[in-house]
Amino acid sequence: MHWLTDPFQAEFMRRAFLAAIVVGAVAPVVGTWVVLRRMANLGDAMSHGTLAGVGLAYAAGIDVLFGAMGAGLVIAALLLLFSSNRRLGQETLIAVFGTAFFALGVVVISRLDTGAELTHFLFGRLLTVGWGDLWLNIGLGGGAVLVVLALFGELRLSTFDHVQAEQVGVHVELVQGILVVLLAAVTVISLRTVGTVMSVTMLVTPAATSRLFARTLARMTGWGVVLGVSEAVFGLILSYHLDAAPGATIGLVAAAVFAVTYLVTLPRRMPHHHRPLE
Repeated sequence: MHWLTDPFQAEFMRRAFLAAIVVGAVAPVVGTWVVLRRMANLGDAMSHGTLAGVGLAYAAGIDVLFGAMGAGLVIAALLLLFSSNRRLGQETLIAVFGTAFFALGVVVISRLDTGAELTHFLFGRLLTVGWGDLWLNIGLGGGAVLVVLALFGELRLSTFDHVQAEQVGVHVELVQGILVVLLAAVTVISLRTVGTVMSVTMLVTPAATSRLFARTLARMTGWGVVLGVSEAVFGLILSYHLDAAPGATIGLVAAAVFAVTYLVTLPRRMPHHHRPLE
């Protein structure tokens, strides 16, 4: 029992604990749709691209969380603006914008001569999370969850039956745009917890793990949240005892759980056992 409780004697660890719970709960709610829509590459580009906003905000002396959110919204706007270009596929645009913004962030931060800060932004600074960061994350996370709940029907229909969704009046492109904005919000929430590079891990891995055994959308989302919170908290505790980077440790725990679940559920996922989500 002491192994579990000793890390939380200090206040900064208790703040880190709450921050880990927030990202572990919110990321899989949005990540469920990222996995089902096969948008992991967009999540990866978004997580890397927000570094530009982080760098510019840091240089300007304002909160880097607002900079990250601004960069995410700019990336979302650019993707929507160029989405009608059929000569270039969306995956190409995602790669171009994500790489360009990531490169801009690296250049800006390296020019500030703060190499250590660049590492913190890439891999998180969970142990330095302040109450202001925590409340902002709770606000963004709560808003993201409420948006997903409000648009659950539209998200489900546009994900599984694009044609029918348009026939019944669902604005498919608008739903897609909102989902991209939610991705930006999750990236901001993950920034100090696991960093820009690892944020896609919490966005995708818990939801992908629950997809291996969940039979319904509700269960996939619910189990994704359970896994995300458990992995984030256990990873934090493990990093304390190993004296390792919390963000990277959380990512490794999530990957290990996915690998074990994949192997355990392999027999029931054979072709003749496969059933779509209900």
